[in-house]
Amino acid sequence: MARALRIEFEGALYHICARGNKRERIFTGEKDYLLFLQLLGQSVERFATEVHAYVLMPNHFHLLARTRRANLSRWMHWLLVAYSVSFNLRHRSSGHLFQGRYKSFLVDGGEYLVGLSRYIHLNPVRGRVIGAGDPKERRERLRAYRWSSYRGYAALAKPGDFVSEELVLGEFDGRSRAKVREQKLGYRRFVEEGLLREIENPFEAVQWQMVLGTESFAQKIKDKLGRDRAREVSGVGAARSDATGPEAFVMRVAKHYQMPLEQMLAKPPYASEAHNVAMWLLWQKAGLTLREIGTLFGQIDYVAVSQRIRRVEQRLTKERKLRQTCQILNV
Repeated sequence: MARALRIEFEGALYHICARGNKRERIFTGEKDYLLFLQLLGQSVERFATEVHAYVLMPNHFHLLARTRRANLSRWMHWLLVAYSVSFNLRHRSSGHLFQGRYKSFLVDGGEYLVGLSRYIHLNPVRGRVIGAGDPKERRERLRAYRWSSYRGYAALAKPGDFVSEELVLGEFDGRSRAKVREQKLGYRRFVEEGLLREIENPFEAVQWQMVLGTESFAQKIKDKLGRDRAREVSGVGAARSDATGPEAFVMRVAKHYQMPLEQMLAKPPYASEAHNVAMWLLWQKAGLTLREIGTLFGQIDYVAVSQRIRRVEQRLTKERKLRQTCQILNV
């Protein structure tokens, strides 16, 4: 079955979710959680995005985020590759960390926005095991959970530096001088009501596998895409597999050249064929920018990345063996 098309435009608001490969853990301890949050904060500035809510669970994460540019794919590629590479280096492992593509859908405002944020924040106390206990016990665990944006929203801790709360809190009234405080307390009551009764799963209301919102919102998205792309939104379009993702190329090149991953991601010598071929593949096939590639390989300058890619292209016109290598790595 074909995968749903990615819809990207300026100002788009998304729910984003990614799971561990074979549902295995992507966070094994505090250092992993802190590393991901550090990279997420860096990515917000790098890609001009806004994170409105998040939760990190042992084998998956959820984000509620807005892209100020049409760059969801580039943002997620950078974040997932940077974290995967760092995770594998720290834990001396290799291979895919995440299961397939990340999932995303567009989100409307109003009740859809706040309902989804509540669903995200209740993740740490939902399910047969982690959701056990009476409402009071679950509330205590929810308020104590460190790896989500809820404590900041609920006025229980300082909000994360990269979390933008205004969009969600703007849906809650605040009439006094302490308006934000009132909004936070109103939001806390709204979320914790979900501990007393079963709340609707917002994913069940998603249309076309891509849009959560009113019929008019869905129609606006359809009109934005245009007639030629409307059929793709309904599930007809194709998408590239994660076998062509950035992490897959880096791993593949390292294995082909029998180079440890730690060495592969260190600042490379200019004449290193393995590094230069990896950069060429990431530029040609994975859609990363020169700056993004330079960040992955020891923070080298984008001009140096461009020179290395040009060097590979020049050699490809003359060297049959290198052409064969690139063909093998690109399969």
